[in-house]
Amino acid sequence: MDQHEQPVETPGLSSERLDTLLRVLAAEPRRMIYTYLAEHDSASISELTDVVVGWSSARGRDTDTCNWDDTRTALHHRHLPVLDNAGVISYDAAQRTATLVSLSPSTAEVLATIADLDTAETDHED
Repeated sequence: MDQHEQPVETPGLSSERLDTLLRVLAAEPRRMIYTYLAEHDSASISELTDVVVGWSSARGRDTDTCNWDDTRTALHHRHLPVLDNAGVISYDAAQRTATLVSLSPSTAEVLATIADLDTAETDHED
């Protein structure tokens, strides 16, 4: 870099972080989990299973997400670990609890926007 070039500062999220968040929230159950935890901070896996099954049923989904046991297994083995690995939640598999982590303002804004779009789309389906 010569003396006239300045390092580029990107406010907010890096493109890699944005890609991760978009991949993580591409799955509807993960958006439901984020939305619920954004309002309640933490929840047990049983509570989150009730939320995902209930909201899926209310949205007219007739797939595996309406089966409580299958949903609980999918949350424990797939969805909660993905959210945890992405730094959105902290999932304690031994205690079977999920807690929303402290997020940067730009990450929180992206996640809230995605959740709002999901909710708006669902409202239009009625």
